[in-house]
Amino acid sequence: MTLPLEGVRILEMSQAIAGPVAARTLGDLGAEVIKIEQPGVGDMSRRIGPHFLGGESAYYLNFNRSKKSVTIDLRTPQGREVCHRLVAVSDVVFDAFRPSVLERLGLDYESLRTVNPSIIACSLSAFGQEGPYRERPGFDGIVQAMGGGMSVTGNPGQPPVFMGFPVGDMVGGYVAALSIASALYGRRVTGEGRRLDISLLDVQIALQAHLGQFYLVSGEVPEPIGSGHPSNLPVGAYRCADGKYVQVHCASQEFAMKTLRMMSGEVESLRGMDEDQRFTTAPARIANRAALEEALTAGFATKTRPEWETLLLKWDVPGGPVNNIAEALADPQVQLRQMVVEIEHPVAGTYRTAGNPIKHGSPDTFAPPPTLGQDTGDVLTGLLGYSDTEVAALREMGAV
Repeated sequence: MTLPLEGVRILEMSQAIAGPVAARTLGDLGAEVIKIEQPGVGDMSRRIGPHFLGGESAYYLNFNRSKKSVTIDLRTPQGREVCHRLVAVSDVVFDAFRPSVLERLGLDYESLRTVNPSIIACSLSAFGQEGPYRERPGFDGIVQAMGGGMSVTGNPGQPPVFMGFPVGDMVGGYVAALSIASALYGRRVTGEGRRLDISLLDVQIALQAHLGQFYLVSGEVPEPIGSGHPSNLPVGAYRCADGKYVQVHCASQEFAMKTLRMMSGEVESLRGMDEDQRFTTAPARIANRAALEEALTAGFATKTRPEWETLLLKWDVPGGPVNNIAEALADPQVQLRQMVVEIEHPVAGTYRTAGNPIKHGSPDTFAPPPTLGQDTGDVLTGLLGYSDTEVAALREMGAV
């Protein structure tokens, strides 16, 4: 069985996280991804520490497998000519520049269409291609802040915090990948290319989910609630007897009652909790949130985390351990799903990294992240038809 995007060629012009994770996702699904980098410099993440393997940044290694690297100086006319020849034989041009950069380099959508009328062009930026913010610099923490995420993360009365995972960049990258896949499908039907404009801030607004909707219908501004939930109860992280935590998340009346029965059946001091009228309906639990939390906190403190993990399964309560990063990567379900894989790199050697969360029915094959410019010669001669002499001349003038 072939990979879903085999036969698709994508030019990537991005660095750091959001853009590279979008292109990596498409590469993992079989697309040929050609990463265009500045000669002698490359993706900024190649230099980000603190961890390196054989001189290769672990940061860069994480986001850039399943790609080729071609160095082109897009500031030179000769470099732009090489790029345009690549556009002519590609399906998608994907960038993560500020909007004005594309126009300055002659890579705006109208210019690309003159080279390849059916090209799909996708731009991923902090604030989108239009509006007063379009040229502002923006990174993960900025869009988490401006999108409201930081205002509802953490505990009441504490300073705002952003999520430990780079959710602004990562989800923005996945949305960009989804948009490209949808445009490729659409082109199969219409034969036409498309201009895609993805804003990290837009994605954060979409990620407000029910919290944004609650505000829009009530006018009440949501506040941070720690590991809890504004309406589903019980939900929260509870400290166990060994100092570790379990998270319980009961999104329905059925599971709420299962939790109450578990506590009643397993904790002597909470006998009859499942019949306590303060807790047996959703409105009652909301009205008596403090009392419910006090009882659950005391109950979970009576046993160790492994004991509660066993009991959560016994009583069919939705819950699990609050893992640290090492525990999460070692989880047997994570291992079984091949979400930790090994890659053999020519410089970094063998290293472990996160797998592909999209299980597509074919075995995963991950090409190692490319060294800077490792595919320049092959792509220019094999794909574009340049002679070795012409490539040498381009190298001499610094265009590639």
